[in-house]
Amino acid sequence: MDRRVLLLVGTLAMVVLAGCTGLPGAGDGGEADDGTVETPQPDVDATEPAEVPANMPNREVIDGDLREGEAKDELRYRNATAGDEINFVPKEMNESTLPDNENERELIMYGRTLMANTSEEMPEHVGNELSCASCHGGGQSVATVGMVGQDINLIPLVGTSADLPEWTGRRNRMRDTRQRLIGCFQRSMNSPGSEEGAPDYDSREIQAMEAYMMWLSEGVPTKGQPYWSHLNKPTGDEKVPVEEVNPVRGAELYLENCASCHGADGQGEVDDDGSVVYPPLWGPRSFNDGAGMGRMYTSASYIREAMPYGYAHDVTDWEDVHDIAGFMNAHDRPEFPEKSKDFPDGTPDEGIYYNRTQERLGYEMNPMKKKLMLADMPTGTQPLNESDIPDDVGRYDQPLRNETVDPAEE
Repeated sequence: MDRRVLLLVGTLAMVVLAGCTGLPGAGDGGEADDGTVETPQPDVDATEPAEVPANMPNREVIDGDLREGEAKDELRYRNATAGDEINFVPKEMNESTLPDNENERELIMYGRTLMANTSEEMPEHVGNELSCASCHGGGQSVATVGMVGQDINLIPLVGTSADLPEWTGRRNRMRDTRQRLIGCFQRSMNSPGSEEGAPDYDSREIQAMEAYMMWLSEGVPTKGQPYWSHLNKPTGDEKVPVEEVNPVRGAELYLENCASCHGADGQGEVDDDGSVVYPPLWGPRSFNDGAGMGRMYTSASYIREAMPYGYAHDVTDWEDVHDIAGFMNAHDRPEFPEKSKDFPDGTPDEGIYYNRTQERLGYEMNPMKKKLMLADMPTGTQPLNESDIPDDVGRYDQPLRNETVDPAEE
């Protein structure tokens, strides 16, 4: 055999043997310099593309233990630094936190302006005097602090976009950030009572508000719900059956805890230039009867977690907040014209403004309104006086569904 061929065969054999056994201590198995045996490691090509996750992640509450048991009782989920996995750190809007793209930066800043003072910035789309900041904090009101959506004692928006799109049982469909925003216009800001109705899905305003919400949620994992997001509604023994909620007792509690800001007539307070300081809670200038705040357990949870503003968590007893919510939602407010399309699988018991709920519970009207009328108390925007509250407050713990209301009072 040719000497050069023998040399080539020998070289190939050495290469093969080297590839099978590796070199001791080189990371491919064998004995290291200290005598230990290393576990073989797979070769990784740094140039290989990462694999896209095959499955859509399930929704997960981050630090969810803060919303359960004793932690729920003590409202630890309204503590900015309580989490082990995530903490609530309000963002500052500056060069370092905004994206490089000029158009995106402009939209985010515009969205912040719109959400801080929606009723004044977009009067053609808002049918009352409320703004996003009315529920989510921040804005121009002297009664709130920080940028809109970053007040942990209200309903912060930090992390909200990370959890969208989501399924909503109110219409049995998926909804994205823009659809959720439009829903707030339609219900909480009563756009049916405005000049032009809700803004269009592709309008610059909705795009800007979406951009701001996405900016607030940067860093929160997809489908992650931070422990502070969403109201923590009553469950089990915490939940008072709707028929047993006492709005007459709620009137007493309202005068003690709420009227100093929202007024004895529930119409809130404005400053000298007409800007809303404290929003109206019922009547033609408030949210309509299709809004989430018009539902018993939703509004009771909000009162417990966020009110009185500046002194939050002063009223935490579940019976108390149910009764205050019952009083607030015993009053007249604008009607949402599409309520019949809501909850196609059946309205919840807390939906006391829905005819289907009223009929199922055995009432011919809003059960909270009926109890106030039986007590001969105002359900409009007339101021409430202590003398309006009857002595037999305990009577209204009962359902009273079979009692008759004077037709002249309806």
